[in-house]
Amino acid sequence: MDNRERLGGVMDEARALIKTEGVSCVVIRGDEIIHTADGRGVAPLLDLYNNDREKLKGGVVVDRIIGKAAAMILALGQAESAYGEVMSEPARDYLISREIPYQFGQCVEVIAGRDGTGMCPIEASVLAIDDPEAGLTAMTKRIAELRQGAG
Repeated sequence: MDNRERLGGVMDEARALIKTEGVSCVVIRGDEIIHTADGRGVAPLLDLYNNDREKLKGGVVVDRIIGKAAAMILALGQAESAYGEVMSEPARDYLISREIPYQFGQCVEVIAGRDGTGMCPIEASVLAIDDPEAGLTAMTKRIAELRQGAG
């Protein structure tokens, strides 16, 4: 039985959660959901990586949106594979380069910003970076700048 067959039902459940419930991120290990979170952008994944990264290790991550920053967090957390309802081309390419299996509902050129006027500032902050540690530093700095500007 391959991974797709093994995950069938629980993967369907995780995908349904991110489409219909107040959940934006689900982590599956084995044949059960071990973590769910809701939030905007990379915040749920970043929080999980910073506070309970063992859940990512070897897990299948199902997320509403996976941009390159999220893909870097998945690489750092040693996720087994990823599914993004929406995935950016840079995220897809990054997952390929890190040999992390992936699937998506829709692949887009880049993740758009919330205001719809351009690229997501977090995706932009890591676009030219390949090293995941450097990417984590860049995204964390950009998030802090955005929060300061919003406050």
